[in-house]
Amino acid sequence: MTRARRRPRAGFTIVSMLVAMILLGVGMMALAGANAQTVTMQALAQNRTSAISLARAYLEQVRTRDPWTIQSESAVLLASDGTPSASGAFSRTLDVTVTRNNLIQIIVNVTYPRGAQPVKLTTSLFRGNGLSAAP
Repeated sequence: MTRARRRPRAGFTIVSMLVAMILLGVGMMALAGANAQTVTMQALAQNRTSAISLARAYLEQVRTRDPWTIQSESAVLLASDGTPSASGAFSRTLDVTVTRNNLIQIIVNVTYPRGAQPVKLTTSLFRGNGLSAAP
């Protein structure tokens, strides 16, 4: 009787290949999830930056007006370039509060897409004595 010599088999088994494929799949899914989260956060940051820009520009525009005529304004829908638009993604409000006899507080709120809280810019404006007509 001759006995056949068995050689050890070289290579991978099906089980080791399945384990490797599962680990590769889990890693790829983690990378895809991180990539999706990065894109979402980037869009949110861009929207917030646009909202800050809109609020700053409008606040400067309001500061050039006659302080005695500045009044609160209701919500206005805006496009990303700041022009009023019925289908705008941004919304701006202006709140004016008289804090003292000749001092007003101006608050510009701009809401933006997917933003948890609106951008809120606040300033105070002195209304000079007798320089403008009183309301």
